[in-house]
Amino acid sequence: MKLALFSVVLLLFFATGVVTLLGIIKRLDIERKYLNALFSAFLLELTAAVLILFSSTDFFAESGLTPQESAQIAVIQEWFADASPDAIRQQLTEWQSQNQEAPASVELTQALDEATQQVSSLERTLEQKQQQIKWLEAELDTRREAVLRLSRLERQFLVRVADLNSKISEWGSSINFRWQPEDKRDVALMLQEAFKEIGFMPELEIPNDDPLLAHDILVRYQRSKDFKEVGFLTHQTVAFIVQDYLTSANAGVN
Repeated sequence: MKLALFSVVLLLFFATGVVTLLGIIKRLDIERKYLNALFSAFLLELTAAVLILFSSTDFFAESGLTPQESAQIAVIQEWFADASPDAIRQQLTEWQSQNQEAPASVELTQALDEATQQVSSLERTLEQKQQQIKWLEAELDTRREAVLRLSRLERQFLVRVADLNSKISEWGSSINFRWQPEDKRDVALMLQEAFKEIGFMPELEIPNDDPLLAHDILVRYQRSKDFKEVGFLTHQTVAFIVQDYLTSANAGVN
């Protein structure tokens, strides 16, 4: 019934408009008094249609949020700025407990869902950072232990090298293991142990007190360092041994 009535009204409006416009442009021969009446009726119909359209349509409709809901969304957005995950979760719990009986709008529900998702994301990020901190702390402890162990080994090595250096002074400015080798067995053992520490001796070779073996290793070492004169244990040779030890020790820590 409503559709039929609407169709009749629309048809009459269309017919009135067409006849009136054709009469105005002289396509239809209509008497002046009837043309004026048709034109007046057309204007009235047009005015009524416009008024009904504007009265039934809300062109400036708002979001439908209540002032309380708008305030809650504003507070949620404000908390997002710099609140911690625990604080956001606590605040969300309070809001949900305060508004359990009130029906939530779509916008408020969406804002709460976004807040919950952001809390979960922040918690995952925080957990990752905590794992990284634990790993860094463990790595730092390992490095600290390595440095302490290296420091103890360095002190022991430097003490032995200092003894070796003092032995050289007992024989003058250098030691020739080929001359009176039997009297230099203790020095030969100390030198081979030093070479073992810096990795210049083969891994399976064990240091001993053989002066001739110490002489051969000494010659190879001095030639590797481009010494002009080889075969004599000098203070300079001891300095090179210490330098090689410190270099290898620092490389092991890094």
